[in-house]
Amino acid sequence: MSAPETIQTGEAPAPPGPFAQARRAGNLLFLAGPRGVAPATGELTGPAIEARARRALENLKAIAEAAGGSMRTFLSTTVYVTDMKAHRPAVNALYEEYFGADLPTRTIVEVSALNEGDIFEIEAVVLLPEK
Repeated sequence: MSAPETIQTGEAPAPPGPFAQARRAGNLLFLAGPRGVAPATGELTGPAIEARARRALENLKAIAEAAGGSMRTFLSTTVYVTDMKAHRPAVNALYEEYFGADLPTRTIVEVSALNEGDIFEIEAVVLLPEK
């Protein structure tokens, strides 16, 4: 197996700390938790869960595609929300919209806080084509 490779794309916001957007090891891609941050501005999108989660999923998609993956090749995700009761229905609807029939596994966790006061974050593992 070759050494792990860092994946970085301008189509998703730069990480707000000392970590990579994603790391590839063989044919697996490990994505850090994209949030609802607009790549062009580095600012959070509108305050509603629908806007934040949609932007985070677009960021997730952009990173996966930059590495050669697609929404169909996601294996697993972990979703973090700050209000399970209020946010889970919108997250479920967007999850089905973005992943369609090829749903990856998912764990959703309520947390007391996320970086920069965000309300949604998602991390993932993606299967990539062999190099």
